[in-house]
Amino acid sequence: MWHMFSNILVTTCGGYIVASSGTINFQVGGSIRADMRCIWTLKAPAQNQRFVLVSSGLKESDGLYLTDFGYAAAGPGAQTRVTTVGQNYTLPSKNVFITLNVGHAPRMGFSLQFFSSGPDNYQMLTGLAALTGVKGNYSYPVGGGQYNNSVIDWFTLCPSTPSQPTLRFTRVDVEYNADCNFDSVRTYTWFNNQFSEVARFCGTTIPPSLTLPEGLGLIRFNSDSTDTRTGFDFEWE
Repeated sequence: MWHMFSNILVTTCGGYIVASSGTINFQVGGSIRADMRCIWTLKAPAQNQRFVLVSSGLKESDGLYLTDFGYAAAGPGAQTRVTTVGQNYTLPSKNVFITLNVGHAPRMGFSLQFFSSGPDNYQMLTGLAALTGVKGNYSYPVGGGQYNNSVIDWFTLCPSTPSQPTLRFTRVDVEYNADCNFDSVRTYTWFNNQFSEVARFCGTTIPPSLTLPEGLGLIRFNSDSTDTRTGFDFEWE
């Protein structure tokens, strides 16, 4: 069950946020280490998200990006770079990835406010997991058994220290069809300041290992309204 909050304050590098409004204060008055990457995943109650950069020590070689991932049939969608203090940036989606990409030198931190408004249109998002360990493993569904029908779940990979981890799936058991358009697992990497799909797979065949050159990755799982299986396991290091 989701619990919606307002006017929350987030200070960590990444994680997921379930809120109608709030502020990300990351290292405000302090220093962000070189080559740092962070992903914040926002799930909001209403259709439109407005973002305002309150203060920033980021430079041209750095980047702070807003990526729409709101609709059931789509992966990461429209993206906006946030650069100007005091300017409004609006995305028409309940669900937004906020991605920080720091260049090869330390930077001062930033403060970013967000506000949700507009109609409560239906957008399907059933689960999120933010994975921030330098290495680790994950099993889906958590606790075993079979996954549910009609789900869309996202997993963000964002190590807490800069690295280039390799993602490996060690087990796959997902409903199969030739085009993987019933149930599927999709992987994305962050490259050239955007998320790009690398692979889409289903059935029981384990895909090749995937290196995350910028240290960030996404995994998206979706299922249709019929037939379920036992999911998948993956690890990264």
